[in-house]
Amino acid sequence: MSEDLEKIESWISNDKLDSCLRAELEQLADNAGSGDAATREAAFEEINDRFYKELEFGTGGLRGVLGAGTNRMNVHTVRQATLGVAKYVNSHFDRPSAAISYDSRINSELFAKTAADVFLACGIDVYIYDALMPAPALSFATRFHKCAVGIMITASHNPCKYNGYKVYNEEGCQVTASAAGEMLKNIMETDIFAKIGGAAAKLTIMGDETKNAYYEAVISEKMVWGSEEEMREALGALSVVYTPLNGAGNIPVREVLKRIGVGNVRVVAEQELPDGNFPTCPYPNPEKREALQKGLELFEEVAPDLLLATDPDSDRVGVAVGDSGSAALLTGNEVGILLLDFICGARAAYGAMPENPVAVRTIVSSKMPDLIAEDYGVAIKTTLTGFKYIGEYIAELERAGREKSYIFGFEESYGYLSGTYVRDKDAVNAAMLICQMAACYKRQGKTLAGRLGELYEKYGYFINNLLEFTFEGEKGMHEMNGIMAMLRKKPPREIAGKKLAQMVDYKTQRDLPQADVLEFILENGSCFIVRPSGTEPKLKIYLSCKGATRQLAEAEVESLEKEIRSMI
Repeated sequence: MSEDLEKIESWISNDKLDSCLRAELEQLADNAGSGDAATREAAFEEINDRFYKELEFGTGGLRGVLGAGTNRMNVHTVRQATLGVAKYVNSHFDRPSAAISYDSRINSELFAKTAADVFLACGIDVYIYDALMPAPALSFATRFHKCAVGIMITASHNPCKYNGYKVYNEEGCQVTASAAGEMLKNIMETDIFAKIGGAAAKLTIMGDETKNAYYEAVISEKMVWGSEEEMREALGALSVVYTPLNGAGNIPVREVLKRIGVGNVRVVAEQELPDGNFPTCPYPNPEKREALQKGLELFEEVAPDLLLATDPDSDRVGVAVGDSGSAALLTGNEVGILLLDFICGARAAYGAMPENPVAVRTIVSSKMPDLIAEDYGVAIKTTLTGFKYIGEYIAELERAGREKSYIFGFEESYGYLSGTYVRDKDAVNAAMLICQMAACYKRQGKTLAGRLGELYEKYGYFINNLLEFTFEGEKGMHEMNGIMAMLRKKPPREIAGKKLAQMVDYKTQRDLPQADVLEFILENGSCFIVRPSGTEPKLKIYLSCKGATRQLAEAEVESLEKEIRSMI
């Protein structure tokens, strides 16, 4: 306990500490030194969690709870990280520049401007958006302005107490492990209260020029699935309910839909404007039904063709469609399946299929797209979980002069991309494609739910599910690591009455980069994949089963889920 007090006192006594953070720590120190036993114990536990480690920096940058401490997101951890990134950039590039964007989260604008100040003081030119913009718009700006690095301030879909700091390389991809390792070394060598000063550089505010270039790049990826007149009429007849979940997607999504001719868009009023507290949606994750509740209420009122919901940094989109008079939520896998089929069909029908076409999915996504792709002569590439790996593969294709071969990539967590203008998932691009797809099928007298049913009947019922187990704090991290160690050492011989046929440890296999991921393949072809989340204190388990009917596949998933829950 005395060590904990020493850590907090060292911050409080530092004259460079932000005044708001000082007040926060002083209150915590008072609670630790007075009050009843329960108050003191809670205060010491809180102090330990804030200071027991540095906020982890990796290929996803930083992500953590807002507040004072080394294990928190605050102006000091942002400055320290930016100094480390700046040192890396200055050692690898001549006359470098940085692009910066931010979403609606608490302190996002403050952190973005803090990072800008640090880069400028380190002699690095800065391009920063004049307002909040989505994560894919940051990837675009990094490439558009030929920057050496990009910074996106966001915690994606995490609850409001979180924020984060994502780092992109000059290709618009999230940084590689080797680059992140060098940046981390720089960060660890930098005093968190280091004085910042030095060379001045040029600041450029990105406005309409960059935004319009991004919008046009998105629109260039629209599919041709009829004559101009047919597409214009169909899109004009489409009705959409949209919620940006108080995030950065509001203006970009509506602007792109307007430009392609979708005029009937109703926005969920309570979730329209930026608000980092997410008052009607505490967990702004479009994977979760609760996040779409306000949208579903408006859906029932106006009976549209589609409900679209983008997360705070607008790189992922959730979808609900009309089905027998009510709203049916589509999973990330189902939207990925529908989009791949639509894109392949449109390209094949209108002579737009490139030479040696390729689509990409992650290892935890549905395997059903493999069969669809095979029918269209499209190769499927699989990557580790995380869209950064899809981005890296697009970059590989570009270096080989084959970027036009890429037609689509997706991950089960509601991330999609159909072009190479960015190297991250893009909910603005996905919203456009989903509207095109819905309008196309509506003109044929079909719904998206109906088209999905046709695909299941043709290829079999692939049912996937995700289990999540939360492990908060230092104790939770050790528990999660213990579970992974146990599964490696003593894998289950049988699950839900099916024998284990194979275990794949992605720490030792050679086809993909090493990762703390385990895949268990059962004798009947069903499988489940276990991985600690890279962005949340969670253990994620992905289930995958196939059946001749939906009922059989769902029963298989339910049996597997029950057994795994008891095992974990």
